[in-house]
Amino acid sequence: MWYRNPTRIALVSLLGMLSIFMVTQSAAQMGQQAPAQPSPLEREYMNLQQRLADAQKAALEIDPSLQDQIDAIEDLVTQKMRDAGYDPGNLMETLLAAQGMMQEPGISDARRREIMQSPEVQEAQRTLQEAQQKVAQDPEVQAARRALEDDMMAAMRKAEPQTDQMMERLQEIQAQAQRGTR
Repeated sequence: MWYRNPTRIALVSLLGMLSIFMVTQSAAQMGQQAPAQPSPLEREYMNLQQRLADAQKAALEIDPSLQDQIDAIEDLVTQKMRDAGYDPGNLMETLLAAQGMMQEPGISDARRREIMQSPEVQEAQRTLQEAQQKVAQDPEVQAARRALEDDMMAAMRKAEPQTDQMMERLQEIQAQAQRGTR
């Protein structure tokens, strides 16, 4: 149940940090600066994401059985990864160790880059992504996720009646971003 404990949050945080850092580095390499202030559309997107996260949290409070479903799916995914020959615990340890090193006080950007680009971290990220993609194709996992999504959406609609409108607006903003308009 490695997904259920605080290390799951740490992994998500690490992957988010890595993504942000890579985007910033890519922009710097192209001679551009990362935007200092988000655009109004980006702010709206972040606001909608936060409202939906709040609705999801409220949904979990309204229907605690959703947490049981989440836990069961996490266990299923972990087991399917192991069955497919992956070691999710070891992958997490590698990524969490990298995150710990990157959070050391006074660490330089060069050292962060070195950590992120280390063969061990790159391999752990690649392998975890590969494992997640493989397991996501499993019919049992797909059915469990669809059932959870349906139940979660129903509970979110109870907690936040505008859930569907917010989701639609997020999709519109994503489509705009893909077209290159801000």
